[in-house]
Amino acid sequence: MSVLLMAGRRAVWPVVLALYLTACTTSGDEAANPTSSRDKPSNKGIEVLYLNQPRAVHHATELQDGRVLFTGGCTLPGCEGFEQGKMTEIFDPERSSFEQGPSMLQARASGTATLLDDGRVLLTGGYPGEGLGPTDSAELYDPGTDGFLSAGSMTTPRADQTATLLQDGRVLLAGGFDAAGTALDSTELFDPRTATFTQGPVLSQPRAAQSAVRVGPSVLLIGGTRSGRALRTTDVLRDDDWSSGPDLLTPRVKLGAAALDSRKVFVVGGASSTEGRERLASTEILSLRTGRSRYGPDLSEGEYKLDGAVTRLDDGRIAVAGGDRVNVYNPRRNEMTTLNGPSMGPRSFISATAVGPDTLLVAGGYDPAIAPTDQAWLISVD
Repeated sequence: MSVLLMAGRRAVWPVVLALYLTACTTSGDEAANPTSSRDKPSNKGIEVLYLNQPRAVHHATELQDGRVLFTGGCTLPGCEGFEQGKMTEIFDPERSSFEQGPSMLQARASGTATLLDDGRVLLTGGYPGEGLGPTDSAELYDPGTDGFLSAGSMTTPRADQTATLLQDGRVLLAGGFDAAGTALDSTELFDPRTATFTQGPVLSQPRAAQSAVRVGPSVLLIGGTRSGRALRTTDVLRDDDWSSGPDLLTPRVKLGAAALDSRKVFVVGGASSTEGRERLASTEILSLRTGRSRYGPDLSEGEYKLDGAVTRLDDGRIAVAGGDRVNVYNPRRNEMTTLNGPSMGPRSFISATAVGPDTLLVAGGYDPAIAPTDQAWLISVD
């Protein structure tokens, strides 16, 4: 996701802020796919809940005990109030309630949050405040002590990067923006055993605001941007080396993605540029086996700023939040279903987390006026 808040660069700042705050005004969706079932919504239960404070551009990380940790983001209109976002909260699914958590060491938005194999959560990078460049700081949440401790510094300050847990337990950080708003081609690896960051292999091209999915032993980086316009290219990490992957049919930035199986990835939404003038309703199924992509069924509306808003359910379906309604993709039928219920309103930088085999927690985000909300929705998707 993209906050693009710069420090000490007043000539650049207004342009960069516009890239971040500009809301979509038109829809550039492709023609509806005939396999879409979006005109047949399902009646599902929705319970309205409330966060302890408004929050957007945040992260929601499911812990090993089933609770959900909410970290960072902005809390005030205009997506300001980063400092208030340091205060975390934890959702308890057994009580259906949000409880106040410990304070983070560093305010951050557009960073990353990754659940490690040992149950801790790694937070990296992002923007530490309004008008400031990316931070190189990292910290770890320990559920055993219910507190944060420093994880040192990354090799490069970055925001709008991706973080992917590898099979060996390390975390791959890729791309993102630097303080000048320039996309990076560098990567780095965090080793939780030594709590150190080391430089990783260089990408085939700079990219930021992309999606990253682990597919079997490989990592796939999808789309993003290099200079404002969306990319259609992908990068594949195999054996500690990057190679070009299959191209997307439609260039996408600020998109969402989730693994379907060990060889295929479901790619959803995004926009044709960082400004989001053309929000995409189209989806794609990208195959590493064939090296090709094909269109899937459309969403009910164009959606972007989907980092954290796409999640895989226990039965293999993919839930997508971010618009007025939640869409659920069924890969066995190649169908998209739009869930009925009260409108959540169009939300950007919202989070969606599976909190059981048939329940989805959707929380926060901001509206077209860039006002974060404290609303959350517990949605049945059975």
